[in-house]
Amino acid sequence: MSEGSGDVVPVGVGEVLVLRETDYRYGTGELRLRVTAAPTQSPDPHWMTVSGVELRWNDQPGVEREVSVPVEVLRHPRVRSVR
Repeated sequence: MSEGSGDVVPVGVGEVLVLRETDYRYGTGELRLRVTAAPTQSPDPHWMTVSGVELRWNDQPGVEREVSVPVEVLRHPRVRSVR
């Protein structure tokens, strides 16, 4: 992974991310997040800020969230929902 902001993180609006507790900063359990805006670079080049709506167990929308996720995690295919 390069240090530059030229790296494109392949996460699109409408995509559902399934993040483990260890996949995001200050995580408290698994988080299913429907992305509502393109991720933005955090001050630390290894992290991105992802905005979205938390999905409840029954796929109903919950609260809006903004989470810090390592770029490395966003590039990993296992974080993408199969739905």
